[in-house]
Amino acid sequence: MKTAMLSVVMPVYNGEKHLQEAVDSVLQQTFSEFELIIIDDGSTDGSAKIIQQLSDSRIRVLRNGSNKGISYTRNRGLEEARGEFLAWMDCDDLISPDRFEKQLAYLKRHPLVGICGSWLTRFDENKSEVSKSPTDHAAIKALLLFKPALWNATAMYRLDRIKKAGLSFDTRLTVAEDYDFYWEACRKFPVANIPESLYFYRDSDSSIMKSFEGAEEKSFAIHKIIYTKSLHELGIAPTEAQLKIHRRIGSTQLFSTYSSYLEAVDWLIYLQKRNEIERVYEPNALSEILGIIFYFISKKSSRVGLPVYINYIKESKRFAPVDLYQRIKLLIRCLIKYRRF
Repeated sequence: MKTAMLSVVMPVYNGEKHLQEAVDSVLQQTFSEFELIIIDDGSTDGSAKIIQQLSDSRIRVLRNGSNKGISYTRNRGLEEARGEFLAWMDCDDLISPDRFEKQLAYLKRHPLVGICGSWLTRFDENKSEVSKSPTDHAAIKALLLFKPALWNATAMYRLDRIKKAGLSFDTRLTVAEDYDFYWEACRKFPVANIPESLYFYRDSDSSIMKSFEGAEEKSFAIHKIIYTKSLHELGIAPTEAQLKIHRRIGSTQLFSTYSSYLEAVDWLIYLQKRNEIERVYEPNALSEILGIIFYFISKKSSRVGLPVYINYIKESKRFAPVDLYQRIKLLIRCLIKYRRF
């Protein structure tokens, strides 16, 4: 086939259960001038047989031979892609039929943007929920101080920008390799998210992130690599204790004591003060994100009770505040000492 405008890369490792459905979701796109590169990362289930039976001329199959891991496989996808643009697709998910069409149109309207993601819908057998993220570059960069702000599965790249910037996935990271990648990318060129769900993420027990739930030590060891880079930019040489506070702020871990909650609030205030000196983040964007994170940690501390709400009202003037509805929700949570996130 002639060189396609878009390369779609699908890493596969033991994905037989939903693989055919994921492939069909790509092949049925309204934009059809793409190559689909399927990389089998040493699957031991029936994935290879399903891949072998695929007959569409746009499909190109690569095999790692043995299981090399997700970072290695993503880097191979970057090297093998022939298109002007690259989009990722996971082997157990689904996408909106017009995903490629809409992202390509966005990138053509915004020639400075090097990576374009979107919102996504998380779903399982019982429910679905849209996960939203910031749409503009400054807010995405600020949120990356704490947690991912651009979901890799939704991303579409200008491949020449990626190669010119020398970007690749860190093979030390068995999870959060995409978090690290976008942290680096947004320091090279503008990134953005389309405020619309174009991707359907299957929230299954087989996902890599699920396997790390309950293994906080492993997860912390990986995330602190990224956090250390962020904090160094702000002129902070973090201690292990500070890194653990930062990790707890960005994770779904709850706060069980008022003192640990206040410690986290003080850390947010300190980060804001450091940014006033170093100017790493656009001040209004950081204030907006810190406001969201402040509400987030107050919500995670509601089991402590009313003192959390009182402190939230007292300190919220430091950051961009949430709306009245969210404040009422926090008050109710604190009054009943709600113990779940």
